[in-house]
Amino acid sequence: MACHTTLRNQTMQCSNVTTIPKGLLQLQGSLSSMMDSLYYDPKVAELMNTSMGQYLNGHPFLALAVLVFGAMATVPIGIFLTFATVTFIAVTVGFILLEVLLLSLGGISLLCVLSALAILAILVSLVFGACYITFSNMLNFYYSQCVSTYQVTRL
Repeated sequence: MACHTTLRNQTMQCSNVTTIPKGLLQLQGSLSSMMDSLYYDPKVAELMNTSMGQYLNGHPFLALAVLVFGAMATVPIGIFLTFATVTFIAVTVGFILLEVLLLSLGGISLLCVLSALAILAILVSLVFGACYITFSNMLNFYYSQCVSTYQVTRL
């Protein structure tokens, strides 16, 4: 831009004046009103009254760097927290499913063992019952034979 200053008028006249588009002016107005509402928020005002807030107000480049760092740090922190939450949920669900599986297998194994023990107990009692009946009849028969021969020899 070529600008000429006259000393008599104390005014500046520019030969190539560019006009700012109306949309850009509206954007600047809305950003300005948003920044004013943010600056007058009670929490922001409380932060700005601290020594750190006053220091950052005096050093806008550092404030911008802190703001950019904070904004950029939210993405990896968010990803890590999402990963930790999903991992915790997966481990919890997996642990519950594993416990259900192990308890089911243990219950089925216990049922099989107890069923086998019941069948074995029935078979053993049948064998002992058959042996008892057999030996008792054999002893009764033998005893009756001994008693009858004893009575015959005694007479």
